[in-house]
Amino acid sequence: MSNKIRYESEQLGVNVTFVDLRQRHIEAFAVYIRPFIELPLPKYRGEVVRGAISAGWFDSPEYKVEDVGDFKVPLVRWLSEICGEAYTDATEIDPKS
Repeated sequence: MSNKIRYESEQLGVNVTFVDLRQRHIEAFAVYIRPFIELPLPKYRGEVVRGAISAGWFDSPEYKVEDVGDFKVPLVRWLSEICGEAYTDATEIDPKS
């Protein structure tokens, strides 16, 4: 069963679908993002997006790490926020189980 999560921003005109995040995705992201934890917020957000891309989180659209620097600032902020939501969803334990 697939647990792909889809996010949409009408304001930005973007639809994003995450793969069904597994342990390997979370581990790869954690290793990537660790050196960037104390960066200024705009740089950190960009690295969150780059980390998610490099860890294979996005099913669609196809993003490339090298393209993030050319994304508009609101898109990077939104993507970093939904990456946080996806991370929380993937690592949360259902209290009913």
